[in-house]
Amino acid sequence: MSVNGFVLSNANAADSSFEPINTYDNWLTEDFVRVADYWRIVLEERTLVQLSDGRVLDEEEIEPIRDELNLSGVTLGKTRKVQRRKLERYKITAADVLEKVECVGRYIPIIPVFGKTSNVAGRYVSRGLVRKAKDAQKLYNYSRSVSVEVTALTPKQPYFVTPAMIKGHESRWQNMMVSNDPVLMFNFDNGQKPFREAPAQGSPALMQDAQVAADDIKATTGIFDANLGAQGNETSGRAIAGRQFQGEMANYEFQDQLVDALELSGRVMIDMIPAIYDTERTIRILGEDEREEAIAVNKTLMDASTGEYVQTMDLTTGTYDIKVAAGPSFTTRKQETAEQLSQIIAQNPAMSQLVGDVLFKNLDLVGGDEVIKRLRSAGVKSGIIEPNEEEAMAMQQQLQQAQQIEQQAAQLELALKQAEVATEQAEAIERQSKAQMNTVKAAVEQMQLAEAQVDLESKQIAQMRLRQAAGLPVI
Repeated sequence: MSVNGFVLSNANAADSSFEPINTYDNWLTEDFVRVADYWRIVLEERTLVQLSDGRVLDEEEIEPIRDELNLSGVTLGKTRKVQRRKLERYKITAADVLEKVECVGRYIPIIPVFGKTSNVAGRYVSRGLVRKAKDAQKLYNYSRSVSVEVTALTPKQPYFVTPAMIKGHESRWQNMMVSNDPVLMFNFDNGQKPFREAPAQGSPALMQDAQVAADDIKATTGIFDANLGAQGNETSGRAIAGRQFQGEMANYEFQDQLVDALELSGRVMIDMIPAIYDTERTIRILGEDEREEAIAVNKTLMDASTGEYVQTMDLTTGTYDIKVAAGPSFTTRKQETAEQLSQIIAQNPAMSQLVGDVLFKNLDLVGGDEVIKRLRSAGVKSGIIEPNEEEAMAMQQQLQQAQQIEQQAAQLELALKQAEVATEQAEAIERQSKAQMNTVKAAVEQMQLAEAQVDLESKQIAQMRLRQAAGLPVI
């Protein structure tokens, strides 16, 4: 960084940072100061304590909670000394430590990719993919450059003239190659005019050298036309796959080194994540199919059974590992799967009922999710496709709803039958009531008739008695 920028950002730097050192000339110049990050791993001795409840904690972690442990009846057990890795980072110049930065984790977060490593006389030498192709590339560049130069100079073949031919027009002739003047003036000299010799022709050897160099580049790198997706001499799919496999095998060491570097970077991250993601937050994760999902970590919830607060998705709990798989991307595998399934279905159309949903899952189509849903629904109902957990729950809910509807229909039918019986009973009671009314009416009529007859007889007897009392004859 510049000296002025260094002074502004490191006002407390010692004067020794600006003193030239013979062995570190490239650290300090008149205009620049080299500032570096220095990482190191140190081993610290720590004491682990085993508690009576089975937990193993660091002795420093126990001190703040010793009283709580005593109240809960947890006692301290065996102890042992361990060596623990600690990461340290320093910001330095050639002669001064500018800053010590607090770090988390146990690994230096610098991930090298060595390439192909060989042991040469006891020294490990690493090289990249293109190192042995440099000579072939230089030859290719030279051949193509010379070929282009010859082609470019063809329209600029020089004229053969005498001084008398261009006398008075020297400036036009000197600027002929850079001017667009449509007229080029000259003077006849003894009846002769300027002329050009036939231009030099490009040598076929240049193109041959370029072609040979291009083949040498492919041979030294192990990357052929088939690996780049270009059309080569191979025609069948098996031949193309064989040439691609040959290129992959030639460069497997570089791929293997990259996988090791990715694994180390993942190991560094999973070592740091629990210390950095130490509070409640929502993070975004990507699945294998690159679909996003948001999950909450370190979230505190109350346990309904105990009433205590517990932390869910606690990243500090447990031990994590990493696995790296190298190969085609998910998109490439989807395309290959879709192509193979299409061929299978074309040969056996009945397979569409079994793998139709899988085919559409690997095709990036608008509305594809709806098609997959319908195909799976039909397959699950017909028993061809085994339902997943979500579909099983949906089927269970549908079955429960169907059972509820059947129960409601049965209850309704029972209610209708009970209503019919009640109606029939009411009609029977009504008929019985009518019959009883008729009987009562008949009895009343008989009583009225009997009363009328009694009244008539009483009147007749009274008349007879009156006639007897009057001495009249009784009729």
